[in-house]
Amino acid sequence: MKIISFNLFRFTLPLARPLTVKDAKLTERSGLVIELTDEYGYTGLGEASPLPNLSAEELTVVESQLLSLRYALKGTEMPENLEELSGGFARWLEQYDLAPSVRFGFETAVLSVIADNRQCPLRRLISDRSRDSISINGLLSGSPAEILDKAARLRGEGYKAAKLKVGQGPLHEDIQLTREVRKRIGDDVALRLDANRSWSVEDTLVFAREVNDCRIDYIEEPVHNYDMLTELSNKGGLPLPVALDESLRELTPEALAPLPNLKAIVLKPTLLGFERSMQFGRKATSMGITPVVSSAFETGLGLTAMAELAACLNTTDVPVGLDTLDWFTQDLLKRPLQIERGRLKLSESIVRFDEIRPELLQEVADD
Repeated sequence: MKIISFNLFRFTLPLARPLTVKDAKLTERSGLVIELTDEYGYTGLGEASPLPNLSAEELTVVESQLLSLRYALKGTEMPENLEELSGGFARWLEQYDLAPSVRFGFETAVLSVIADNRQCPLRRLISDRSRDSISINGLLSGSPAEILDKAARLRGEGYKAAKLKVGQGPLHEDIQLTREVRKRIGDDVALRLDANRSWSVEDTLVFAREVNDCRIDYIEEPVHNYDMLTELSNKGGLPLPVALDESLRELTPEALAPLPNLKAIVLKPTLLGFERSMQFGRKATSMGITPVVSSAFETGLGLTAMAELAACLNTTDVPVGLDTLDWFTQDLLKRPLQIERGRLKLSESIVRFDEIRPELLQEVADD
């Protein structure tokens, strides 16, 4: 299969409310849409949208890399068996030293071309055990009153899991809010926490002891770095299950090691790439660790690809972190993804260009 057409489009979407990322407030989300076409007319789309202050790369770098990639790969053959996600993309693209968000967008577009050729959705291209719907982990954000109100609604709407950010204020407030959220969601909804490496070992232990009766599913990255987490976990002093997130950007899938209370890894494909996320997920599963796909506030296009990945990785119904579309006032997709009763039903085809709202795109011309 040969790449005949390689089109790029910029987009900027306003957010419904400011998004705080490492003390910076974002009011809009920008990125690029990649459209590939092969010699038979099969097409595929991908989204490359680094999240400011979280992604290492800036959008200008992403656009520059994609323009260089277009110049290098347009008219060339795609390697075979890329859908196996076993290192084919890494070998093909190694010389270009691509940023993670570029890899995610381009890999998604290529896989979608192959899926279009095979007349199947992306998940069935890469797995014969994929699910056709997935559970969504409800995201709790806003003021304490807004968080508690949404927690009660998630329970009423049938969600199986909820995720609460902690570590952004005084420790005693986090403890109190966690306990209140558990009361609101009841006993049947899993409660996940994300501390974003905010705490010292001492604060982490205080927090863990105070909420240990709240039946925490796991807490993501409570301490400042991976070495601290490894030491804390190996000493057996932390009574809560933990999950890795930021640490995955410092590790390779091969280096992923079991820790006594490591329950899950949180996969953000925009920060890792599609193939690398799958490799981390496979390694985790082989170790009895749960992979949980999560967004970095992508549009519906990127979220669709992540949902397809999640449907392949989790043969059991693991709730995933894709509850972010309500941060946008509008979406790239003409028909935005619909979460019903805490579940997302997946399409039987890939996303096509005529499903994108053209007025939100600006084509990137050749230099």
